[in-house]
Amino acid sequence: MVKLVLGDSGTKCELTKPSNSKFNVGEDMKACDESVKRTIELTRRMLDLADEGDSVREDTGCGVLFGVLRDSAYRVRRLAETEREAHKNKGWWKESE
Repeated sequence: MVKLVLGDSGTKCELTKPSNSKFNVGEDMKACDESVKRTIELTRRMLDLADEGDSVREDTGCGVLFGVLRDSAYRVRRLAETEREAHKNKGWWKESE
């Protein structure tokens, strides 16, 4: 949920977590930071799946599939880590990792 606050010094945008949120967002962590963190975790699972699939594959088509999955995981992880560093530089990132 986004709450827009108008004040004398301009417009301020605040992110708030709905009470029925399905995400486990810590009180000290912004929702956008939590999403970046979860994206990095997702890429770890993608890499594990690519390794597992590659080890049991029986044809080249599966090899291509798991190669694309692995490549995609590395690309997404690089983007997410870059975003995490940007959030740290802005002072937003509250959780050490």
